[in-house]
Amino acid sequence: MIRLKWSNNSMMLLSVLLAILLWIYVTNVQNPVKEQEFRVNLDVRGEVPQGLTMAGMPKTVTVRVQGKNAQLTGIQAADFQAIVELGPLEEGETTRTVQITAPSGLQVVQVNPARVNLELESIIQKQVPVTVAIRGEPVTGYYALEPAIQPTAVLIRGPARIINEIKSLEVTANISGASQNVDQTLMVPLPEGVTSSPDRVKVLVPVTQAQPYKVLPVVVKTTGTLPEQYQLVRAIPQPATVQVYAPVEVLNNLENITTENIRLDGITDNVLKEARLLLPEGVIDMIPGRVEVSIQVRPKQPQATDPPPTTPPTTQQPPPATEPVTQDQQN
Repeated sequence: MIRLKWSNNSMMLLSVLLAILLWIYVTNVQNPVKEQEFRVNLDVRGEVPQGLTMAGMPKTVTVRVQGKNAQLTGIQAADFQAIVELGPLEEGETTRTVQITAPSGLQVVQVNPARVNLELESIIQKQVPVTVAIRGEPVTGYYALEPAIQPTAVLIRGPARIINEIKSLEVTANISGASQNVDQTLMVPLPEGVTSSPDRVKVLVPVTQAQPYKVLPVVVKTTGTLPEQYQLVRAIPQPATVQVYAPVEVLNNLENITTENIRLDGITDNVLKEARLLLPEGVIDMIPGRVEVSIQVRPKQPQATDPPPTTPPTTQQPPPATEPVTQDQQN
């Protein structure tokens, strides 16, 4: 009887052992442990302080998890949650940890990146000029005149590091095959993270048939007076001549082109000033439309016996003008 009882117990133990081995086999062969990667959208909790902008925050992170085959079946990236808690922020660099919430039963093996390096900068704004670049050529027998842009400057806003590097912005007008004026509204191109007010400008590129032109000297006009102890030596335009496009009857009546008035008040040293050229009536175009003027001054030399020096002339005598030239003559 005792031997039979032991034999029954042995059979029971053997059966349990076989069942455990079968369960282990089925678990590891039929439902093995494996790893899988998911690209998860990164959410941010908290707000960036007013007057600052934040850079360095990725849009997604890669999450590698481990789990049974059955557990991973049907799992999607949307089932995970990736969060960065901002907390208190100040201008400068800072690091934050990426927190991952995974579906039940899955073990997070790796997060890339596990930490994000953030840079917070002051937001500033400034006004910058907008220039026009011309692309293409009009049809044969036509040419493009100086483009007009409205407005000539825009207010840009963004991170101080980027804004400080922007000196001007440029839009491009396409005049390929044009035989009449080209009127376009163009988007102002901006770096990432920068906004503009307004964000569009209107550009008018006059396109006309070839006109005769004449090379005319530039005469510098000044206003105001130098400090009492200084005198004007000369005012030299650069360039000294411009090409003026107009009908022949208009060109024949022109001897020079004058600048807008340049103020002399307060000048005590040689300076370089930019001046716009005044467009005479009937003139279609001038190239260039602006010049740089070198204002040269010096202290007055005291002379006991001589009367006080008179104010020197404020205009420069122009060189003789050339005769009108047509496009065909030029060619």
